[in-house]
Amino acid sequence: MPVTAFAMRQLPGKLHIGKDEVLVVLARRQLAAQMKLAYLDEAEQTRYHAYVFAADKQRHLLAHSLKREILAKLLNKAPAQLKFQTNSNGKPGLSGENLQFNISHSGDWVALAFCHTHAVGIDVEQSKPLDYLSLLPSVAHPHDDLAWQEGSTATRFIALWSMKEAVSKCAGFGLSLPLNSLRLKRIGDQTYSCSLQEQHWQVMHRIRDAHHVAIALPAHSTATRIRLIELGELNELGELGKLSERYKFSDPKALQDTAMQSA
Repeated sequence: MPVTAFAMRQLPGKLHIGKDEVLVVLARRQLAAQMKLAYLDEAEQTRYHAYVFAADKQRHLLAHSLKREILAKLLNKAPAQLKFQTNSNGKPGLSGENLQFNISHSGDWVALAFCHTHAVGIDVEQSKPLDYLSLLPSVAHPHDDLAWQEGSTATRFIALWSMKEAVSKCAGFGLSLPLNSLRLKRIGDQTYSCSLQEQHWQVMHRIRDAHHVAIALPAHSTATRIRLIELGELNELGELGKLSERYKFSDPKALQDTAMQSA
């Protein structure tokens, strides 16, 4: 799955997603200064005020403001017209619309993913001062195959967590699924298959500015392309325009072969 990446100061006036696309938006936390609390509904404002630290408030405000703005552009509706619901595991979704979305935020980044044809999961994680060695068994499957098998414990933990959390969110499980029950297998450059018994997903993982970002789709997804937009100030992103980064998932045949091997 090729990725076309663009750096922008703000979202374009019009947005669309092709049937073969996933739209991913990464935004710097500092952009929250451009958002207004009035953009959020009553429940989102209540959660905003429940946060103690300013950084948490900024991430929440930015994530849910962008969620509404992007969905409204994609559906050609006013943000106030959008209605949301949650499933039994707490995964949010749009009421009365087929457009799928998912959001995540950590450290200096907010991440959002959108897809018309399939459920999608996204997770972004920044390293924190934790005892990762003691936490590793909670996310590691005995047969995980990572690109960082010899890397630091922190890198391995965060890579595992971000990819498996994205899969769990894609599947609609949230945090109700033990992450160490998911098995990851490397199938390409920064791409993995993930399996849980007879269920299979595809995952792309990258590290950007010390943040791990993972995107998950069902293995049978017909999406063949990711369009990535990075939002930030000019002095943070450099020259505006197309970024010289390209990533791809392995082809569906490789995913199918991997699924059969792990069954």
